Parts: sequence; structure tokens; C-alpha cells
Amino acid sequence: MNIVVLAGGRSAERQVSWVTGKACKRALEDLGHRVKVIDPEEDLPLRLWQERQAGCDFVWIALHGPGGEDGVVQGMLDWLGLPYQGSGPLASALAMDKLISKQIFRAAGIPTPDWRVWDDQSPLTWADCAAELGSPLVVKPSNNGSTVGISIVRDEQSLAQGLELARSVSSRIFLERYVPGKEITLSILSGQVLPAIEIIPTQGDFYDYEAKYAPGGSRHLIPCSLSPAGLARCEAAGLEAYRVLGCEGLARVDLRVDPEENPWVLEVNTLPGMTPTSLCPDAAAALGWTFTELVERMLQDALRKVSLTGSRRSQSPSATLGNAP
Repeated sequence: MNIVVLAGGRSAERQVSWVTGKACKRALEDLGHRVKVIDPEEDLPLRLWQERQAGCDFVWIALHGPGGEDGVVQGMLDWLGLPYQGSGPLASALAMDKLISKQIFRAAGIPTPDWRVWDDQSPLTWADCAAELGSPLVVKPSNNGSTVGISIVRDEQSLAQGLELARSVSSRIFLERYVPGKEITLSILSGQVLPAIEIIPTQGDFYDYEAKYAPGGSRHLIPCSLSPAGLARCEAAGLEAYRVLGCEGLARVDLRVDPEENPWVLEVNTLPGMTPTSLCPDAAAALGWTFTELVERMLQDALRKVSLTGSRRSQSPSATLGNAP
């Protein structure tokens, strides 16, 4: 097939996207496909139209963050009739907006940490925040990935610094209750839950950008240290989060698991990283899959959906939301 890989883009995760794109390009070429990489910095609709006219069969999205992971590119590809891997426009947009996805989780009965939207017009004091959400707490931008703009704050000064950092990447900010315990991530490929990974940062207790992408920044524990019952609860919550957002293909669900082994869903990533230090390839390796085999499974899954439907179709969130309290 003639495959175009979209990598780079304009988001704060541009460099990570390039690493993902190059790795996926090599894997697709190893599978015998003809692959071209496009950086969608500008004139992307025109470029994609030209590639379609030139015989492009498939677009592999290796973008992260706004403009690539938020449904914009997915909608464009649907309009052009070009198949791609992963979730459609609606699920991508819902998952990218952490505030919206948390509201959906709460409505569906999926445990997610309590939160409070920060309002610059009616700001809270640190005492107000700590009284309502506890201490420490997490400051998050609503629509970025790779922990860009996220910080853990413990006092008035660090709250101010955290808000400034979050504002640098998003106009919508929220404060979230910090859940002590374990950081667990679940990779899910078309409803199949891959082995859970427990993430242990080598420095501090926060899985930040450096811990994610710097060599040796974190340890990935497979199998994780949860009990069978705790793991089952974690997998059930993660799979339900994937389902209610209407995700397709490969996605990754990030959770915190408290000392009683209760899972708390933080977010769903619809275009998880595929770098040498990324989590999904590690989970696949635990099943004996090579990186190339994981890419092939993702590609075949996407092509199977196209053959069944004749075109890409956006999936709505689960109908169970209509029955939520």
C-alpha cells in the first residue's frame, strides 16, 4: 500500500511526534509498504488531497496533542475518504478534552478523581482548594498530553506556579484531587486489554515529561504489583472508559490506584506514543509482539473496519450515558 505518515505538527508534543512517526515509518516499510512522511504544519487539507489523487491508500496518524489527537485531522480524513488507524473524530475530541472526558466518566459511574475548574474571575485561595480537594493536588490544562503543563502543588506559591505553567498551554485549567498510590496504564487494542504496566519514576513521585521520554526516566513494571482482584478492577474501569468514549483501535488509559487498590481513571489517550520508551510497545512486548507486529495489528484492525463499513464512521459515546444518574 501507499501510506502517508503524519508526524510533527504544531503542538507542544511536536518532537515526540517525530520520534513516533519515524518508528512507525520503519515498521510499515518493514511490512512492505511504500511510506511517505508529511509534517502537517500548514496546508494539510491541500497536501492530503494531492496525496489522495496520487494514490494514497492509508494515512497513519503519528501526531500527538491538539491539531492531531483531537479529532481535527480525523474529521478531515473522513471527509476525504482516506482510512486511518485509531479512533474517529468524536472519540478523539472527547478524550483530548480532559474536563469533558471526566464529566463523561462521572456520568457513566467510572471512578475519576474529584476536580474543580479554575476560574480566573473568581479565583480560589490555596486554603479553599486544599479544603475541597485535599493536599497535594494536581493542576492540569484541559487539552494537552505527555503531561505538558501538569504539576503537583502543595502550597500557595506552588499553586501560583502551577497555574502559570498550565496557562502557557491551555486557556482551560482544572484542579484535581491527588490520588496516592500506584500509577497504572492499560493499553487497549480494539477491546483487547494488553498487560497492565506499573510506572515507577526513577526520581520523585511524578510521571512527568522527563520521566516519560528521557532514557532511564522511569521503570515499567510488567507484571504490575496489583493483586488479581485489584488488577481486575483496574482493567474493568479502563475498558469501560475506552468504551464510553467510543474509542477504536489502539488507545491507552491512565489510572491511579489507591492503597486499597481502587482504580481512578485519569484520562484516555487515543494516539499513544510509539517511541523507544513508550508504554504501548512495552505492553505488546509482554505478549511476545515485536514493535512491527504491533503496528501490523493496528493497521489490519483499521483496514478490517473499512472493509466492514465501506468508510470511516464516527462512534458516539455509549448509550449507557442516557441512563446515567
